[in-house]
Amino acid sequence: MQDSQVDEQLQTTVLIVGCGPSGMTTALCLSQFGIRSLLIDRHSEISDAPRAHALNCRTLEIFSSLGIDLAHLRELATPDEESGWVRWVDTLSGGEFGVVPYERMNATETVPTAHPLFNIAQPDAEAVLYAAVQADPNIRVEREWQWNSCSQNNAAVDSLIVTGGSQRIAVHSDYLIAADGANSAVRESQNIEMEGPGVIQKFKNIHFRADLSALVQHKPAILYWVLHQSYPGTFIAYNMRNNWTFMFPYDPATTDPLSLSEEVCLRLTKGAIGSPDIALEIVSIRDWELTSEVASSYRSGRVFLVGDAAHRYPPSGGLGLNTGVGDAHNLAWKIAGVLTGWAGEALLDSYDSERRPVANHNAAFSLENAMKMLDVFTHAGVFAAPGEQPSLQALQADTSQWDSLQASIEDQRVHFDGLALHLGAHYGRTEAPDPFTRELQCAQPGARLPHVWVNAKGERISSHDLISAGQFTLLVPASSDVDPASLPAHWQMRRASEDFHADATALQALGLGSASVLVRPDGHIAALLPTSEALKNTLLSIAEAGIAA
Repeated sequence: MQDSQVDEQLQTTVLIVGCGPSGMTTALCLSQFGIRSLLIDRHSEISDAPRAHALNCRTLEIFSSLGIDLAHLRELATPDEESGWVRWVDTLSGGEFGVVPYERMNATETVPTAHPLFNIAQPDAEAVLYAAVQADPNIRVEREWQWNSCSQNNAAVDSLIVTGGSQRIAVHSDYLIAADGANSAVRESQNIEMEGPGVIQKFKNIHFRADLSALVQHKPAILYWVLHQSYPGTFIAYNMRNNWTFMFPYDPATTDPLSLSEEVCLRLTKGAIGSPDIALEIVSIRDWELTSEVASSYRSGRVFLVGDAAHRYPPSGGLGLNTGVGDAHNLAWKIAGVLTGWAGEALLDSYDSERRPVANHNAAFSLENAMKMLDVFTHAGVFAAPGEQPSLQALQADTSQWDSLQASIEDQRVHFDGLALHLGAHYGRTEAPDPFTRELQCAQPGARLPHVWVNAKGERISSHDLISAGQFTLLVPASSDVDPASLPAHWQMRRASEDFHADATALQALGLGSASVLVRPDGHIAALLPTSEALKNTLLSIAEAGIAA
């Protein structure tokens, strides 16, 4: 790119396109290693559309390791007592067909994590992340910067950026990260195809303000599925007092999208509420597509995809945003290893081989959930001829039909209990986690380090607090003869009975019964190893490989 073609030239280590959760997490993870990044976004500010609502326990564990203020996130979240259920209703103010728990929010003591899932509107979560990236001296943030194109060679990537003021800026970077969403311009520039069924259903997403607490405070939920055939759709209660969305499906083959005016959307929303006189303010109306696709590759030379640029799921499972955070966590330490010289370039290939199977597993789970939900609508008569849907009372009176409907609702439990997938990404296995398994943790190479409670310096902490997002961590039993001074500079060591105290059951759960446990910066186990001094070279080679062994 000639100097005369641009107004300014910049150089950064990593250019990240897209200032959403995946992009910001990537920047924060890189900063743990002192890696500088330029984070750009074409929008002037965070979108006010609520979008995703669940931060699962693995995402919160990652945020905690990055120093994100989880207490502040909690303050902004939907209260647990208001969001721990999913309900199927005639209308929001009408009768109820059934209810299931939402993601074990009322059984937190049995969930193996220090940070159980909670619900929060995505703009509120993004605001907390954005404050963190703005405060980080390793991260430069620029808004209203539109990524335009790039070229790359074996050493660097050169990108052209166009600002809101029409300035043309050339950015020279070691790596380029595409975190620019489902319609990623960076991905398209690399000719990376998306694989999957594509668009399955189109929706109108109506974001509105209304105090509906009087209608629902006796039946709180995060999701309300409306089974009235005139107003079928889903309410998300980000805050029952002032922040809601209503999503309803439409078929563009039979319904002209232009006919769905604000007036029509308002009428449909009030109909689904079941109270035509309710006062509400529509904030926005957006088109939305239920899609299931995964990129055919996560890498093109020095260009990598994370988040929605790499995968798009149905929301049935709450895995989209959370999978993107996991992508960032996996990729950043590998880039850092190559940039700082303790890992070879081949390590970067493991990003695709580790994360793309996770995306495919999550896509299959989400799509299955979405299709299975149609059974409930069918048993409730939503698809009957207009005006012929049986009433809730008629369904209850028909024992056979009511029992079938209840069985279908009960079959949705796994849809809203994805804990096995939240915690079960395992880079040493090819098969998807069993969503029904009771064995949610294991001390195996490739698995997330199990969470157990330990004591350190007189405090009860999670085993995850022993490890670092910016180093490998070698956990060793008390009997280990490994000298920490002999370990590489990018390692730290934590010795049982010296750096932390745990009972025999906890040590066994961590894999410390008869071995040392080498943990990667992303919290996954690299290896379980005997503690002999003679194995130091083996430890080093495994760390440099960076993958499960």
